[in-house]
Amino acid sequence: MSRKTILVLGGGIGGLTAASHLRRLSPAEHRIVVIERRHAFSLCMSNLWVMTGERKDPRDGERELSRLASTGIEVVQAEIQAIDPAAKTVQTTAGTLEGDYIILALGTETNPQAVPGFAESALNLYESDGALQIQRTLNEFNGGRIVVLVSRTPFSCPSAPYEAAFLIESLLRHRGVRQRTEIALYTPEDQPMLVAGANLGTALIEMLEERDIELHWEQIPMKIDPASRRILFELDDTSFDLLVGVPPHIAPAAVRESGLVDASGWVPVDPTTLQTRYSGVFAIGDVTAVRLPIGMYLPKAGVFADEEARVVAANVAAEIAGESTATRFTGHGFCYVEVGDGMAAYASGNFYGMPGPRVTLEPPSKRYRREKVELEQTLLALWQ
Repeated sequence: MSRKTILVLGGGIGGLTAASHLRRLSPAEHRIVVIERRHAFSLCMSNLWVMTGERKDPRDGERELSRLASTGIEVVQAEIQAIDPAAKTVQTTAGTLEGDYIILALGTETNPQAVPGFAESALNLYESDGALQIQRTLNEFNGGRIVVLVSRTPFSCPSAPYEAAFLIESLLRHRGVRQRTEIALYTPEDQPMLVAGANLGTALIEMLEERDIELHWEQIPMKIDPASRRILFELDDTSFDLLVGVPPHIAPAAVRESGLVDASGWVPVDPTTLQTRYSGVFAIGDVTAVRLPIGMYLPKAGVFADEEARVVAANVAAEIAGESTATRFTGHGFCYVEVGDGMAAYASGNFYGMPGPRVTLEPPSKRYRREKVELEQTLLALWQ
């Protein structure tokens, strides 16, 4: 059996799960190389806790990637400049790497400039520095209008803006300034988390109404005026004193220029094997476009990246060993939805269900909030 090299592009949850499972499943002579521009692994789910001040320092949710060397996984800290899926080569700022397999796990990039005025007006919930700014602003907030704005779809972690609204409401209520504050959420979506089905969306709407949080859907921002603090939509506009924003998401430039994306702007893959149209080249997580039977796409969420990574790792390891590749991704997923007051709801189900996703939402409880904290601790412990 000849020595193989597997290039894992991206050091997020999908890439590191794929690399760690491949290392466990593959003989030591095979190279597993993770290429990542950052020096540390970070969980974006921690941003909500940074926002509320429960976590003071974003670095508490990070782990150094250099620790992977002790497990037999190579790490190349470099920017990926170009990907040739046919030749299975990757050009980086540290040189060109050649592989026998490529696992693309580069996630998304945010593009605040796509909405004029966003970068100048909004505090970015999807960046750790932005979450820290929100924390500091909320600590001094004494009343006014807070808008949580989803600027474009799709975006990573579909529950995050709703959780942000719930957590802001809870925090300000406990600070005694809720009665002087309006909270509104604007989104281009037809309803909250539409792909998960009407039942989940209805439940979220009810929870927003219970907390007197405005919800405005089918609202696409055209531009934001930082001077007047107004958001201009296609048919409406609104004002804000504090703007918490979800910026537009795009695939990384090297992916967009690789020939791997389709008209959606993301990488289409086989929904069960995650293989691209190139043999031996797989894509997992947020960078993918997995079309569901109902015509919509699988949400961009870490739980799917994790499970997809396990499937790809098992199949690549089996193929290298000359065995059949029978592991399949089934579309099951779950999500903890924080609602404040130390509680979270729990959504779970089969997104590959017919005729459409079958997802249920368990009511908020302190138990589910504890489970979310335990999940983060488990994930970070993998990279101790």
